Amino acid sequence: MKTHAASSAIWPTRRMSCAGSTTHLPTCISRCAAGDFVRASTPRALFRIVRAAVAVAISILLVGARTGWRGHGRRARESAALRSIAARMLRALGISVQSIGAPRSGPSLVVANHQSWLDILVLSAAAPMVPVAKSEVGNWPVIGWLARKCGTLFVRRSCWRDLPSVVAQMTLAMRQGHRVQIFPEATTRCGGAVDEFYRSAFQAAIDAAVVVQPVALQYRQGHQSTTAAAFVGEMNVMASVRRVLTCRQLTVTVNWLPAIPAIAGTGVAAVDRRRLCELAFNAVARALNQDVIYRQQAHRPRNITSADSITNPGAIAATSAVLADGSTSA
Repeated sequence: MKTHAASSAIWPTRRMSCAGSTTHLPTCISRCAAGDFVRASTPRALFRIVRAAVAVAISILLVGARTGWRGHGRRARESAALRSIAARMLRALGISVQSIGAPRSGPSLVVANHQSWLDILVLSAAAPMVPVAKSEVGNWPVIGWLARKCGTLFVRRSCWRDLPSVVAQMTLAMRQGHRVQIFPEATTRCGGAVDEFYRSAFQAAIDAAVVVQPVALQYRQGHQSTTAAAFVGEMNVMASVRRVLTCRQLTVTVNWLPAIPAIAGTGVAAVDRRRLCELAFNAVARALNQDVIYRQQAHRPRNITSADSITNPGAIAATSAVLADGSTSA
């Protein structure tokens, strides 16, 4: 399957861009597709293929045996199943995960930069989550079936009429105590930088009165960043999977950043989705330590400092109380 915007985000379809770079787009894609990574030995790659096949088979059997989850606790069981599957698949693929910080306990909206189809597995393995994915993912062989069985929320990115329904489903899931996870860039990037966030989904956090937890994802081989996991341009899913299987010592760093309250009354100027989007975007951009090249568009997030995230000095104590209300355990 070919794709121009290999994404799990819930926003309108658009061309992939090379965020944080002035590189011409086709050159940027070609560089990522060329595979700037050290390859694993053939025996190791074959061993991973066998392990991945076994992991998929086990996942199908376990999820298939639980067909028909209904009633109270259904969403929790689906999220737990997804977490188990994600952790199993990462081990089979030989992906090492290094975490900085931890997911906040309780309901939240988890937002991250987006580079690879691995991103959902990495986040879902850390804690029970309800992912939001483009509708095409539901049609992928095996993966789509598992995603549907594990409670993934799907949306047609080309259909604006779907947005209110998806935001309502996200809000309901968070009101029921679950984490919901999205990639607000709307597409994958061939580099490690973060590009603009679309703000529509942030309304769900406001409606559910939960916090937003930004997450910065970075892929490395040794101490060097790599595009081995990138899923961009005309690359199909199987080509990307082959790259990952043949990559030696692929590590992803997951930086769980401080939560941002989306709760009225804290004094934080994040009770509208534009401001909340700006705060989340800048947190991820700072964590990645990369500049973002902006197109001149009215809806672009502006660079802000942490000092102006609170407009009322007296709200600092209230904000701290909100953030302290949840621990950082998964």
